[in-house]
Amino acid sequence: MIILDGSMGALLQKRGLPNGYAPDLWNLERPEIIQQVHREYFEAGARLLLTNTFGSTEPRLAEYGAAERCREITHAAVANLRKVVKDQAYVGGDIGPLGLTVEPTGDLPFDQAIQYFYNQAKALAEGGADLIVIETMFDLCELRAAVIGAKEGAPSLPILAHMTFNVDGMTDTGTDPKTAAVVLEGLGVDIVGVNCSTGPQQMLPVLQAMGEATSLPLSIQPNAGLPVIKNGEAVFPLTAEEIVEYAIPFWQAGANLIGGCCGTTPLYIQMLAQAMEGRKPIERSLPAGLKITNRSRVLEIGANHPFVLIGEKINPTGRKKFSKAIEEGKTDLIVQEAKKQVEAGATALDINVGVPLIDEAAMMDRAIRAVQAAVDVPLVIDSSFTSAIERGLKIYAGKALVNSVNAEEERLEEILPLVKRYGAAVIALVAGDEIPERAAERLKCAEKILRRGEDLGIPRNRFIFDVLSLTVSAAQSAACETLETIRLIKREFGCPTSMGLSNVSFGLPFRHLINRTFLAQAIYEGLDAAILDPFDSELKDTIAAATLFSQRDPGCKYFISLFQGRDEKSEKKGAGSSPSPSSSPTRGEEIGKKEGEEIDREGKTPPKTTRDLIFDAVVEGDRDGIVPLVHRALAEGEKPLPLFTDTLTPAIRHLGDLFGQRKKFIPHLIAAAEAMKAGVAILTPLLEAEGPKESKGTIVFATVKGDIHDIGKNICILMLKNFGYNVIDLGRNVPAETIIMTAKEQRAEIIALSALMTTTMMQMKVVIEAVKKEGLSTKVMIGGAVVTPR
Repeated sequence: MIILDGSMGALLQKRGLPNGYAPDLWNLERPEIIQQVHREYFEAGARLLLTNTFGSTEPRLAEYGAAERCREITHAAVANLRKVVKDQAYVGGDIGPLGLTVEPTGDLPFDQAIQYFYNQAKALAEGGADLIVIETMFDLCELRAAVIGAKEGAPSLPILAHMTFNVDGMTDTGTDPKTAAVVLEGLGVDIVGVNCSTGPQQMLPVLQAMGEATSLPLSIQPNAGLPVIKNGEAVFPLTAEEIVEYAIPFWQAGANLIGGCCGTTPLYIQMLAQAMEGRKPIERSLPAGLKITNRSRVLEIGANHPFVLIGEKINPTGRKKFSKAIEEGKTDLIVQEAKKQVEAGATALDINVGVPLIDEAAMMDRAIRAVQAAVDVPLVIDSSFTSAIERGLKIYAGKALVNSVNAEEERLEEILPLVKRYGAAVIALVAGDEIPERAAERLKCAEKILRRGEDLGIPRNRFIFDVLSLTVSAAQSAACETLETIRLIKREFGCPTSMGLSNVSFGLPFRHLINRTFLAQAIYEGLDAAILDPFDSELKDTIAAATLFSQRDPGCKYFISLFQGRDEKSEKKGAGSSPSPSSSPTRGEEIGKKEGEEIDREGKTPPKTTRDLIFDAVVEGDRDGIVPLVHRALAEGEKPLPLFTDTLTPAIRHLGDLFGQRKKFIPHLIAAAEAMKAGVAILTPLLEAEGPKESKGTIVFATVKGDIHDIGKNICILMLKNFGYNVIDLGRNVPAETIIMTAKEQRAEIIALSALMTTTMMQMKVVIEAVKKEGLSTKVMIGGAVVTPR
């Protein structure tokens, strides 16, 4: 068991660090104090200590005019810690969040975020750190960028990566502990865990959930509870004795490293070291199956897991209207198709935007952004262009499945490095330049792909093999070879298998019957997933029945739930009435027919009004879809003001309610606000033409001095502007005097303040006191992670 250290910022403040001043600068200016804090933790028993570099990335230092000193500060921080521990403890190079929001949630390009983290990790490695410690991350996309940057900036050092969670066990961007652990394991970190967050009681189930998702070593650094204000000071309520009571439960949950975060002291670390003395970490092991995720959900693929239905409908093949929308860069039809497929039962979605002569990489970016904001299932990034796959992987919030690689040298060299860098899984076709006829030859292709992947450091549990369903009308033995390929891959490699179904029946009548029959046989042989039409109800019934014979439905619970209450007599009456040849089109014909009907499929519910659709577009963050809907509503005679007050406004309020219920998260808020903004932009000139409206007032908004976090502030500002308020955004790290001066000049009715860190929350009180001192009538609003109802 390794003992980590505890809080740094609070101890520095007690030693004179001014409010709002960068602790990192003291590595150069007051090294004796930094070393003193390190020494206290080392003497208390910590054997992995973190450098004082939490905020030493360039954008955070830029707030103090020190961006160019990142390397100098980082080297000094490592030297300060090394001077204390020498070679008697591990020096962890500490990396915290950038204070900026990474795309797709924010505006910071993913590549730029990687570069910032790369620079700091490289400086930590040059300075002599033993490992890289990434901590206090609440956004999965920023965490992915940090890991990639650290692995490339310090390739020889192990990586420990921590996320931070709320009391409900979710991050503000909607990631649960299992998803975080799976994504981090895919990225190749060495230790996963949780820090900061709340108190130890709420963090214990987070640690347990991570332990159920990965066999990697686990780490935990709890806060001493959530801060409260006492005598004008931010204090943490839990004593060292109260926190250390959780040491044994943490150990029992599988923790390999335990320390402390905000509010913890050397006394706690001393008590922790005594409680853990002589204890070895509990051994854990998990089956190494294939897992993919989106931002908030893990999908396991393989034996003993439910069959995975990958929706095939986001594909322009044979679809003129769909292709035209992609050519124009629109995503509204893509989003609608995604939602329909998920409602129909698809557990993952294949995203293919391959239209000739377009910038496919840019369109893949747009499609992934739109779809992952609209539906809650993992995505399969499907393209023959490496650039489009990489663009999709950069913008994807989770562990994606790439479609696909094969045994061709060029394809292996292009795709496998992307799979490794971005922590993805991959569909591997059992073919090379040609598709082998015999299963044994296909197995050789699979072996070559696995070997090349493992040579790059990609474990075999990141591969799912497409066994290639060939046309039975051309070669009846082909189907038998496909089934044999499933058996061989399962037996030799233990990897999951998938296939695209529709090819098998090409050129024959009663195609649906052939597809269903072959799929049932394949599932019995061990097929784990298929890319197919989720709207084919008979095909889904076949999957449910076949699943009974492949041990994927314990107690037949899923089958019973699906068919309970259905009329068996009517089912029997319909049985045997196979569709006519004319009703069994090829895949391209099937996808292309009556595209308007595809979007409003089956008409089971009354058609929605245009206003209903606008409401849904806001809630679902459909920025492209809302524009034609608002134009349509205006053409139908709707007035601009009622559209704003009775449709757009209730929609964004409803989204806010869902956010409060933790059913939607920050990415959904941002997408919804952007959708509303697009709708309001159409209405604004019409509203202005109707005459001047009463001003709703002016709000001065700022992140307080010493704090450079602004995602919450930016969301609030976007919402307020949508509602018609005049908002003056002063930015981040704003001194109290600047806030007061601006409020006076602008005659602001409200000052709105944001703070994320416990070390800066008291700056909000400073502003409030200044408002009173100046005798201003301005109201003050506060918000941020450290703000409690009290």
